[in-house]
Amino acid sequence: MKVAGLRTRFLFQDPESGEQVSHTTSLLSDTAIDRRTGRIHVAWQDSRFADGAADSVAMAASDDGGRTWSTPVKVNRTPTGIPLSNQQAFTVALAVGDDGTVAVSHTDFRHNGTGEALLTDRWPARCRPGPADCTSDAATWRETRLTPTSYDMRRAPRIPDEASPRGYFLGERMGLVATGRGFTAAWAVPEAPGRAAVHASTS
Repeated sequence: MKVAGLRTRFLFQDPESGEQVSHTTSLLSDTAIDRRTGRIHVAWQDSRFADGAADSVAMAASDDGGRTWSTPVKVNRTPTGIPLSNQQAFTVALAVGDDGTVAVSHTDFRHNGTGEALLTDRWPARCRPGPADCTSDAATWRETRLTPTSYDMRRAPRIPDEASPRGYFLGERMGLVATGRGFTAAWAVPEAPGRAAVHASTS
């Protein structure tokens, strides 16, 4: 059954140069199941929360095996009082913990300025089911920062092939898995121009 219409911008860009940031992630979703209840969660990039101007992270859930789905809600906490080009959220990962806590991680440019570096960070947001369901507008999502300091996306490997999506590329997916009541995240950052390294953190 259909979860929701995909309203991603498909192409997202370096806010200053206009260079593409690997946009293959805009076509991908991630899925996780709450093993206590059987609830299915799906998260993906979607621009519906900014009237098509910038991708955010959307999530919907199903309690009947995927026959019907909740209305998508915005998950990422990226500030909205910054330029829209810095609000772009991408490379979504999703997991559900043993206690039903839902975690969704993503990358954004919220700390970016207008300097030579394209400042980029990785963020997980968590929601523990309570009085408000995680797929309701009243849900409480708490965000932490994975990257100790912002990294420069412009140092990422580039894809020059005309047959492939061009631009900065750190991977189509980043890791997020439930580890009991916590979560382990893995993500790539540029280590040197044209070379990346993988980092991981458990919390």
